[in-house]
Amino acid sequence: MGRKKTTASDAAAIKLQIIETAENLFRQVGYAKTTVTDIAKTLGMSQANIYRYFPSKASINEAICDRLVHHIETQSWESLVQDGSSTERLKRFIKEYHRTVKNSIIKERRLYDMVAVAMDEHWSVIQGHSERIKDLLKIIIEQGMASGEFRRVHSDNMAKALHGSLAVFIYPSLLEHEINDEDNGQDRLEADLDQLLDLLLHGLCSGEK
Repeated sequence: MGRKKTTASDAAAIKLQIIETAENLFRQVGYAKTTVTDIAKTLGMSQANIYRYFPSKASINEAICDRLVHHIETQSWESLVQDGSSTERLKRFIKEYHRTVKNSIIKERRLYDMVAVAMDEHWSVIQGHSERIKDLLKIIIEQGMASGEFRRVHSDNMAKALHGSLAVFIYPSLLEHEINDEDNGQDRLEADLDQLLDLLLHGLCSGEK
């Protein structure tokens, strides 16, 4: 009698099990110290079965990173539900994005290590996340221009410039360095972000409308 064929829903459930188990192990012992054997043993299945769903440990990490960045995006997007001017909404979104990255990754050192690996490898999931953030910044900028609040600019280029200027406040490796800097720290970091936003938004709102 042949093996029972795995349905699409069963396969999705198994993949989710693998992802959740791997994430828990990464949290407990770290990405570098966790092996595919550890994941298989925790799940009570063979390594071969893990490889049926993920070709490598790196691909499991990529799937977990995808979950993490979508969580960050969801948390940040919720800040836009509140009413306000485009300036207020843009500032609120960026500050919430910074806060969520800091709380979700920097405070969990072992998960940060995993994301740092993903960023070093330039995985598409990280690039996709950056593109979605830039697209949202572009939308807010265009809404501000439409209302006359922002001056006329090339929205795509402005969104890229805005995103790039925020790197130290949103990229885990740079953000961690700033937080651990004895002469900086989290309070100084928040103040620096406020000053940068004031400068950027003043430039965006200045000139003819």
